[in-house]
Amino acid sequence: MNTDVLNMNRFGRYLVTDIKNAIARYGVSLLVMATISLTGYLLAGFFTLIVGEGWHSLGVAGRGIMFGITYLVLVISAPAKIYGFFTDKKEGSEFLMVPASTLEKTLSMILVCCVILPLVFFAVYFSLDQIICLFDRNCGQSLISAFYENRANILESFDTLNAASINMMPDVTKISSPWLYVDDMIESLLIFLLGALIFKSSKPAKTIGCLILISIVLSMIITPIATHGVLEKFKEASSSYMTPQELYDSFPFLSWTVKHAVLVDTISDTIVNLGLSIAIYFRIKKINH
Repeated sequence: MNTDVLNMNRFGRYLVTDIKNAIARYGVSLLVMATISLTGYLLAGFFTLIVGEGWHSLGVAGRGIMFGITYLVLVISAPAKIYGFFTDKKEGSEFLMVPASTLEKTLSMILVCCVILPLVFFAVYFSLDQIICLFDRNCGQSLISAFYENRANILESFDTLNAASINMMPDVTKISSPWLYVDDMIESLLIFLLGALIFKSSKPAKTIGCLILISIVLSMIITPIATHGVLEKFKEASSSYMTPQELYDSFPFLSWTVKHAVLVDTISDTIVNLGLSIAIYFRIKKINH
């Protein structure tokens, strides 16, 4: 497709330039966070060695917590660090003068922040974690191996449930799949990317503040609607000693939502991601420094 809106050759050149700029702005930070597992392992080992306890390896629990915290920091900080210049009068104006369409700039931002950045982080982080565990057996399992073993145990425990109970629950195999949460990962990065394009200062903090405010407002609106009549039915069900199947049949919409949790989650995340992408597009298009 080669039009004024999306020219693939022009977009390819712009994407390469955008990646180079992202490396210049966030490359060192990404490298530090992607290698934090190695840093944590060495610090823990040297510390226990210095205090005379011998070399103690960092276990899977500690490395898992470290990974979660590091990834959270990445999600919050990366969009603002890479594209925070957008609201600056000088750099933002220069960005708007770049010979690329608004759609191409939007697609490039989304690819860099939501695809390339997390892929590089995961690849380096998990590779180092695997290498550490190969050289030091005292570390236990790698994070990937531990995840899939725990997932297998969960699936095995659910297999022991009776058929009726399983029929009333979502597909545990799909819910426990890491691929189900890719759109959630993209959603979180898009939220902080949009915040980086809107706010002029304290971008991550203001984005988090807006998320809290929106959550409170939505809870105040949705909770009364969602629970209208439900509590009474639950009280009635508990007093009449309904079987699980009868209770399941008494709440058709709620039961259908639980049963098809994967479908509901995928559709809702897709709608939100499309909405965020459109908001980013119009923010770039309508910016006025």
